Amino acid sequence: MTNSTATRTLGMAVMALITMAGLFAAIQVPLFGAFMLSLAGIPAFVIILAWGGLWFLGYSALTLTLAGILASPATALTLVPLVFMPAVLLSASVRLGFDPLRAISITLLSATLFSTGLWGLANGFSSESQTLLPVREEFARQIAVVEQQLDKVQEKGGESAEAVDVARENLREVYDYTLLLIPATFLFVWHLITLAVFYGAAQRFATQLGFAVVPLPPFSQWRMDWSLIWLFISGWLLYHVVGTAESIAVSTLALSVGANCLAISSIIYFIGGLSLLFFMFDKYKIGSIARVGLSCLALVFTQAVVWFGIIDVWVDFRTPKPALFSSGDSDEDF
Repeated sequence: MTNSTATRTLGMAVMALITMAGLFAAIQVPLFGAFMLSLAGIPAFVIILAWGGLWFLGYSALTLTLAGILASPATALTLVPLVFMPAVLLSASVRLGFDPLRAISITLLSATLFSTGLWGLANGFSSESQTLLPVREEFARQIAVVEQQLDKVQEKGGESAEAVDVARENLREVYDYTLLLIPATFLFVWHLITLAVFYGAAQRFATQLGFAVVPLPPFSQWRMDWSLIWLFISGWLLYHVVGTAESIAVSTLALSVGANCLAISSIIYFIGGLSLLFFMFDKYKIGSIARVGLSCLALVFTQAVVWFGIIDVWVDFRTPKPALFSSGDSDEDF
């Protein structure tokens, strides 16, 4: 066995242990631990790019074996859609020569469809069973806490009964809408964070491990593909038109699919709108304090930022518009 092979074998074992640490963090502290699992999944993407598919298979087999022994086979298998498959899809997109944003976008949508399908097969789309990422259970627990606070406010007479009832009704509407977004939109956000972490780490370690990735463009230059507007339009029609028609047999399914399409496309266009906002900051030399203030406003008026991103697809604020008259034409006219 050569020194190189021995070094890689040791490195593979260490990386498998790193992923295992993230997995156990996700089990013990579900919401915060989910982000830790994103970080712990970096070895999957780095190994497949730096050392190739055979070493990635060895790393995957070792990690799954350890997870199956120390946790459970079911828990081990959750690493496939959450870590291994995104790493494979993203590395394939990178090797095919896609630019970074397109590679991440293709992987993001593909991984979301794959993991949502597996979630549905394993748990059912409306299942209440415990999972590695028990979003529904955690959210229901938080809603129950808020409702208890509302009950205390009503008992103390701090607010009118009508105001508390309105607040409680709004809370239930938010809860019902959020349930529609489980699992697809939550998995989309998970993969969005994970893939960003993967690609950023690959850029950071590329030189040390002897592989190359194209750097992400500056955030102010991120642009969304125009065809994504069909996802937004389809989601709006399904949620606000088909889903509200009780006479239609598939209205419940349309409501769920529409809510997720609308939420996912809104997230994408919100990122695009923020990117355009940062472009405006640079173009008009906005100061630091104003940037912070406007960024905070953007987080409040999210829908306005979404429409800002949608309009930019067609108006294209970032491309300089040609002058109506050139200097040569002006000289000739006068």
